[in-house]
Amino acid sequence: MHVIHSFNNACVDEHVVGEVGFLITNKKGNYLSLGRKNFTHMQGLFFFDNKKWELYKTIENIEIDRALTGIRNNLFNVKRIYKGGVEESFSLFNNSMIYSVKNYAGELLLELDFRAMFDYDDQGRIYTVTQEDEDFIIIRYDKFTDNSLCVLDKTCFLVIKGAKDFRLIDRWVKKNYSYDAERNTRSEFYVYQALSIRVDKDLNLVFSFSDNKEEAMSSARMIYDNRQYLFNSIKNYVAHAFTSRDPALNTAMKALDDLLISAEVGSRTVGVIAGLPWFCQFWARDELISLKALMLQGKYYLVKSILFKYLKSISDDGLIPTRLPGSQSDVKSVDAVGWLFLRVKDYIKLLVSKKIINDYLSVSDFVIIKRALEKTILGLSHYHSSDGLIINDEQETWMDTLKAERAGACIEVQALFLSMINLHNLIASITKSKPLFRSLENEVRQRVRKVFFTQNRLYDCVPITTSGSIPSPSHSPIRPNVFLAYYIYPELLTRKEWRRVFDDALKELWLGWGGLSTLSHKSSLFRCEHSGEDNASYHNGDSWYYINNYAALAMHRLDKKYYADKIKRIVGASKEEMFFSGFVGCCAELSSAKHMQSRGCLSQAWSAASLIELLYELGSSS
Repeated sequence: MHVIHSFNNACVDEHVVGEVGFLITNKKGNYLSLGRKNFTHMQGLFFFDNKKWELYKTIENIEIDRALTGIRNNLFNVKRIYKGGVEESFSLFNNSMIYSVKNYAGELLLELDFRAMFDYDDQGRIYTVTQEDEDFIIIRYDKFTDNSLCVLDKTCFLVIKGAKDFRLIDRWVKKNYSYDAERNTRSEFYVYQALSIRVDKDLNLVFSFSDNKEEAMSSARMIYDNRQYLFNSIKNYVAHAFTSRDPALNTAMKALDDLLISAEVGSRTVGVIAGLPWFCQFWARDELISLKALMLQGKYYLVKSILFKYLKSISDDGLIPTRLPGSQSDVKSVDAVGWLFLRVKDYIKLLVSKKIINDYLSVSDFVIIKRALEKTILGLSHYHSSDGLIINDEQETWMDTLKAERAGACIEVQALFLSMINLHNLIASITKSKPLFRSLENEVRQRVRKVFFTQNRLYDCVPITTSGSIPSPSHSPIRPNVFLAYYIYPELLTRKEWRRVFDDALKELWLGWGGLSTLSHKSSLFRCEHSGEDNASYHNGDSWYYINNYAALAMHRLDKKYYADKIKRIVGASKEEMFFSGFVGCCAELSSAKHMQSRGCLSQAWSAASLIELLYELGSSS
């Protein structure tokens, strides 16, 4: 298949072997993902249910009787291209999809699969297709609790405007999804081939979804009548929002922008969801890591609103909620609050460098930041520390699987705590207030050096004994979190020491295709192939694109000439994955260690955000 990315007179294209798809979104949380055929049941047209905070699938696919030859990503829309000059175009607006097909004579086959994303029940599903007002096709879906059809669970409507007539098909077919099978999750589903629509040459359609038929019809009519204006509006937005000469930077910025949504979490909230298809919440760690990329794009008011949302949510033990909306079963996130204050520091430094800090931060804002920071430092020190170090249980860092075995004191968590103390001292110097923690920063730094750094090695995690003391970390495995530690708090070691640490880590983590494994190749727990949903490889081998990008950024800051080859390979692999693998134009969560792939969540916010940071660092912003 020929994959083309075309925008601002720049074009990147390649012939791709294997299945790929595209993904487009809107600011309502809805998304569309299609390809040659769907390789996961999480492709199709999904609408976001703001009340239940779940994604609801409607359309499985639209098929035409031609051989698909390519996908063209224009940033403002996506096209599927077929033999004979046939092409389809897709755009999303509110709870509607605008669809057009050109240069085609034949039938469109509409396949449906109405269900919540994680609803695997195939019983009691009834579709009813009718036509009203000449060019409205009404699809009613009723979901009953079982095949008895006695208890109605849900009714909703998909309205199609623009088709003069259709042919009812009314057939159920089984689909097998290769990506789901590889992930060892459910991979067989039945979908409903509802109808076909005749096309003579060109056809424009609007698909609108609602629980209310009249509302769906009204929305479809409005979108259809104004479709050219709406299309031009998104085209103009993209033209003004993504102005780099580097197509990779534009594509990464659009990938992150696609995950920026407006939703209700108690009140109207704008934020970055962690990823699609399945991370459709505001995960604190992911969102905060992603904020630096938004700062670099000048989105200062947006960044401030997200930062202060979390500043106001700090609990007495110094932590913030793991995600919004959350649940009582959520595992704590010890490092998320550290990322909050790292991004506050980045925000302050960036505004100071541009001499605009007074335009965005008032005296009262600094008071809020300072009080929240003091509450966090004291809370962590009281509730989450041992022998002078910040500690965590299993699953409380970004390596949040039990199989990662990281209970204890972790190096990136110590770096984040040191950065918090450093931020307090920075604020004291800016506001000319009393530096409460001036000596504490040096004391903690020396403690971390003593425990974690020896013989050119910076240890990843130090376990805590039953007595609460810190034992020797001699058996701590090599992991890439040392690159995060440098990114967060480079003052921990000297430049010479950091280079020895990086070289030591790269010997056991480097992957020839341009990435880092999450665990030393020498470890008995190392897995070279992604193991899917069972998490065995997740933090014990899989290569995470956000870690790769931050490692390249760290190496560039430390010694760009010495590490030039590895930086180049990481950048090349991240670009290749974004452009031509998985969901083209999106940045996947991770890859197998053995070879570069798109695995995990196929559009991940911090993967795109860290690539944006890296490309800015390398000078691609102009």
